[in-house]
Amino acid sequence: MNEPKDASQGSKEKQRLDLIEERIREAMERGEFDNLTGKGRPLRFERNPYAGDWELAYHVMKNAGYAPEWIERDKEVRQELEELRAMLTSHLAWHREALAGLASGRDPVAHQAELARAREQVIARYRERAAALNRKIDVLNLMVPTPRLQRPRILIEEEIRRFQQKLDQPEVGGHHA
Repeated sequence: MNEPKDASQGSKEKQRLDLIEERIREAMERGEFDNLTGKGRPLRFERNPYAGDWELAYHVMKNAGYAPEWIERDKEVRQELEELRAMLTSHLAWHREALAGLASGRDPVAHQAELARAREQVIARYRERAAALNRKIDVLNLMVPTPRLQRPRILIEEEIRRFQQKLDQPEVGGHHA
């Protein structure tokens, strides 16, 4: 055998493909493909550009009502991100209403102290939940099939800084800037 290794492998691959084609042809002649589900209808190809070699497996899972674990985890991460944003947005709205209450004759010092306590509580809760979510994001990023699908971690202190800036923005013309 003086054939180069690559030519030998190519020859074996061709033999294997020829054998597969022959077996498919024989099965067709015996009518084994006559009663397949969807016979006579066009094939539907819903391409998943990220699936690669897993395309068929993902298609079967989807048709059975399942999704890969990384997709389910990504849904959880997105939901928790929304909840974190809503927590800060909700507190911001409450804070602005509470500031409007200063004009109602309440003790301004006590009122400001109450606002400061509430701010610190929501920030502590945010830090805790965001850190837990960052851990989930880390796990998700290890599971996804391609780096393009990874989610960025929450920059907790940056988000808190932006939140505090919004809380501290003065009211302009009856509306907050």
